[in-house]
Amino acid sequence: GVGVLSKFGYMMKFNLSEYFPLLTTKKLFVRGIIEELLWFIRGETNGNTLLEKNVRIWEANGTREFLDNRKLFHREVNDLGPIYGFQWRHFGAEYTDMHADYKDKGVDQLKNIINLIKNDPTCRRIILCAWNVKDIDQMALPPCHILCQFYVFDGKLSCIMYQRSCDLGLGVPFN
Repeated sequence: GVGVLSKFGYMMKFNLSEYFPLLTTKKLFVRGIIEELLWFIRGETNGNTLLEKNVRIWEANGTREFLDNRKLFHREVNDLGPIYGFQWRHFGAEYTDMHADYKDKGVDQLKNIINLIKNDPTCRRIILCAWNVKDIDQMALPPCHILCQFYVFDGKLSCIMYQRSCDLGLGVPFN
C-alpha cells in the first residue's frame, strides 16, 4: 500500500494464564472488540448489525464507494461478503448475500475445533482458516488474521495466530 511501513515475520507471544494483552497506551473500545468477535462467532456478514450497536469498525468497508472500488457493484451497502464469520461457520458454502440462511451449509470450523479440543486434543489439525482463495474477490476486505492453530499439551490450550497484514493502531488491539 501507499505510505506503508512494514515488518515481515514479526512475532508476539502472550501468556494468557498470566495476563490479558490489552493495549494500555491508548483508550480501547473493548465493547467494540467483543461485539465484533461475537459477530464473527455468529457467522454474520451484515455490517448493519454492528452499526445498530454503534460499532463502526467495518462502516467504511461497507459503503457503496468502497464496495464499488472492490468491484462488488451487486452487493448491498454493508453486505461485507464472505468475510471472517462466514468462513469460520460456513467455509466452502456458496455466498449469495447477507440475508441468506446458511444454516448447515459449508464447514463449521468453530464447531469442529471445539469438538477436537474436547475429544481429540492431541490432534495436530485443530485449525481455523479465514483465507478462502475462492472467496477473496467477494469479500469487502480480505482477511488479515487468516489462520489460527490450536494445540493442547498437559491440559493447557495454546494458539498460534498468523496475520498477513495488520494495522498497528486498530488491528493489533482488536485482533
